Amino acid sequence: MFDFEDWCKSQCQKHPQFHYWHTVLQLELGLLTFVCAVRKSDFDLYVEALTYFLPWFFALNHHNYAHWVSVHLCDMTTLCTVHPDVDREFRCGKFTVNKTNRPFSAIALDQAHEQLNALVKGMGGAVGLMEKPDALLRWMAAGPQIARAVNEFEEVSHIHRDAYMSRHHEQAKSNRRLL
Repeated sequence: MFDFEDWCKSQCQKHPQFHYWHTVLQLELGLLTFVCAVRKSDFDLYVEALTYFLPWFFALNHHNYAHWVSVHLCDMTTLCTVHPDVDREFRCGKFTVNKTNRPFSAIALDQAHEQLNALVKGMGGAVGLMEKPDALLRWMAAGPQIARAVNEFEEVSHIHRDAYMSRHHEQAKSNRRLL
């Protein structure tokens, strides 16, 4: 009697199309594992997911990813000996950002930076500032304070939504479907 993995291996050997779709499924599950690691701020799962993808970067000729993910993985796996304090913080989930109190909603630091950059650039934010040094200096001095004031306003104005913010938006009654 075969277990499921043995059955999959035998089917992969017999049927090329099965092998293809099995490979696609494994890649998608790997990607979902990576997303889960980031969303849950699970550092060990994050390293495990990157380790899974590393051979694929080499196999698919993604030279930059193959090179830099190798370097990044080496840094992350030696973190506990080289920088134990940073390793401790990363294992507490501080390699991601939580912009809300919702579970499963953490995002990568670079994604958070891109979102902040989009806020600055959108609605006439930083457009034209590079051409006017005085305006850029004023914006650089006032920008963090304006962002702090906006965040404080959003926190105060959404106090009644704390219960909603503690769960995922798909957990709301309005999003549930009857079978």
